[in-house]
Amino acid sequence: MYEYKYVECSMGGIFTGDNHQEIINEHAKQGWRFIQIVPLYYTMEGRAKNFEIIFEREV
Repeated sequence: MYEYKYVECSMGGIFTGDNHQEIINEHAKQGWRFIQIVPLYYTMEGRAKNFEIIFEREV
């Protein structure tokens, strides 16, 4: 059985928002495995503004 964790992040300008690589690496150190990034909200130009990083680990 697995448990899942969802971390919402924002993307400013050219990656001036949350650093997705740091978030993924920090969770990996805690035993979480990166699964997927899902865009949540888009700008008027069609670019992803906020996204959710999904992690899993065995229970």
